[in-house]
Amino acid sequence: MSSTRAHQNEAVPDPGRGPGRTWLPGAAAVALLLPLAGCDTDGAGAAEPDAMAVLVDGTGEEAGSADHEGVTVRTGDAGSFDDHPYMPEGVEISVAYPEFEGAEPFSEGLAERVDDDVADFRAGTRDPVALSVDWQITAADSGVLGVRLVRSEEDMHGLREGYSTHWYDAEAGHTAWSTELLADQEALETVNGLVREQLAEDGDVDTEALQPVLGLYDSMGFNDDGDLVVEFDHGHLSPAEEGHVPSAEPGRKSAVLDSEEIDPLLSDLGQRAREASLSEEEQLTVADADPDPEEPGPVPGVVSAEDTDVDCYEDGTRCVALTFDDGPHEQTPELLDLLADEDVTASFFLNGNPALSQPGTIRRIYAEGHELASHNDLHEDMPEEFTEAELPAQVAAVSAMVRRQTGHSVELFRPPFGASSDAVLEEIGEQGMAEILWNVDSEDWQDVPAGEVVDNVVAGAEPNTIVLLHDPLEATLEAAPQIIEELRALDYEFVSVSQALGGAEPGESYPPGGLGASPAP
Repeated sequence: MSSTRAHQNEAVPDPGRGPGRTWLPGAAAVALLLPLAGCDTDGAGAAEPDAMAVLVDGTGEEAGSADHEGVTVRTGDAGSFDDHPYMPEGVEISVAYPEFEGAEPFSEGLAERVDDDVADFRAGTRDPVALSVDWQITAADSGVLGVRLVRSEEDMHGLREGYSTHWYDAEAGHTAWSTELLADQEALETVNGLVREQLAEDGDVDTEALQPVLGLYDSMGFNDDGDLVVEFDHGHLSPAEEGHVPSAEPGRKSAVLDSEEIDPLLSDLGQRAREASLSEEEQLTVADADPDPEEPGPVPGVVSAEDTDVDCYEDGTRCVALTFDDGPHEQTPELLDLLADEDVTASFFLNGNPALSQPGTIRRIYAEGHELASHNDLHEDMPEEFTEAELPAQVAAVSAMVRRQTGHSVELFRPPFGASSDAVLEEIGEQGMAEILWNVDSEDWQDVPAGEVVDNVVAGAEPNTIVLLHDPLEATLEAAPQIIEELRALDYEFVSVSQALGGAEPGESYPPGGLGASPAP
């Protein structure tokens, strides 16, 4: 068998222009051969250091193809994804990904991730037009499989391409994220620093947008020399543009980390994935999973907003949750600097348009241990301005935007102005979120001076209070240092909303007594 190694920089079809595909469940899927012998380096792309080693390029594989044996192709169109919260009409969907015999957990894991990609494209972009997903096999041996998915997206802002690379640990029966190639969060932070150094002189890159979070580092693999290739979607590292999504024009950005430099940062899976990426085996035999595998460790890039050293319901502990609405804003990084200096955790309730234009700030909020939440897509009175049929899109948008940038699934939702209804609350619950109002209104939105904002917050504070603030307001930024100082003098611990509540159930509204109610004891 001759090698079919390809390289991922080769063009993929424009979204929506490939042949229509039909979703093929289980045994009806198409069988394809997986040749894995030799290494052909004659192709033009083979010498490109930022190209992942690709064993099989499945781009454009159609139903009915019988070129390969040992792999099946699952395909789908818009009708294959009929249970998403928001399904705009007329959006073309064309997806394909491989299944491997004997690796059913990987098939299920890829299916879930493709489903998330489709749902988040539908809800988290403006006027979506078309999405296609194609696949490549980046690694294959008896213990490790790697699959790179290439997304081609079109919406009102134009065309762009995105990437994610997924890994399968056959022994553990575990579908892993790309960040699990690394040993731990500290290793990911080191990689983030190395990438920043490499891209520091690139004028098309805002290095502050580089944050060690799952959603950004979702495509990593190895090139033909065993170096670690880190790649980023079109526009993910572009400088922020006020009122507009960052430009996708610079295209794919990548960094290549030397094999020897990266070696001590790799997990056991990462070491084996690198070996599998360079494999020249002639056949695929996936090892049986251990019937009693060890539980996977924490996933690098997944950040918790909980302070495990604080129990808000322990006698004598006084917690307070500072919440900031209407961002992210161009001055939010200044607020984040203050919170970092003071070691304060907060919760941020985001709106759709700011979230689209400031994705790097969203990643920073998450990376620094704050809680990300939704404040609806458009900042409008939901019961007054939207019909029940319009609510799913409004509720789903920010959640999708946040997941696309960070990998985090939003669990909290605050309706603008605190204006809710039975229909709004029901939709929030159906999308897996709890409704969060507040106990204390700082009244910063009424254009009061900073001193009055401070007085309102401090006077109203009780244990487990949720405080309403707005990070785009200058008076709030001016008041924040004194709020922190005075509440800390009263022995308050600053925690996320979820921690102050002791958890929040989807479909429920907090505080239980409504706006301004005292916190639950």
